[in-house]
Amino acid sequence: MSNLKPQKKRKSGIPTGNAGEYFVMGELLRRGFDAQLADRNTKDYDILAGSPNDKVLKKLQVKSVRSAPWYVKTASYSDALADQLTIFVLLGDDKAQKKVRYFITRNSEVACHVHHPKDWKNNGFMPLNAIKEHEDRWEIFVE
Repeated sequence: MSNLKPQKKRKSGIPTGNAGEYFVMGELLRRGFDAQLADRNTKDYDILAGSPNDKVLKKLQVKSVRSAPWYVKTASYSDALADQLTIFVLLGDDKAQKKVRYFITRNSEVACHVHHPKDWKNNGFMPLNAIKEHEDRWEIFVE
């Protein structure tokens, strides 16, 4: 007889990711920005957003989790994407008893905080402590 417990099936991250994108888009619209979701297979960004008078919209990456940390791709923090905005969304659990939290950063501001577990080359984690100071930093869209 085995003492091993059956492994708990991992939930899909797709609903969490979709929820985060819709929350960000809704929050941007609520704040008077224009925003639209990118097509599902768009590389490097999830939302286009800007002020109504902007001629060019900003490309935003959205990273959503129910609890920190966030899983990130190392390539997102390369020099080529250093100026890109990433919005880290903390949704909370399925009971939705806490407000959704938003942390808005430029990739260059937090690149040094990506934690790389041993033997991980292309991916890592972004801890909550690394982005706390960027909470509700919506003014970055008008800078």
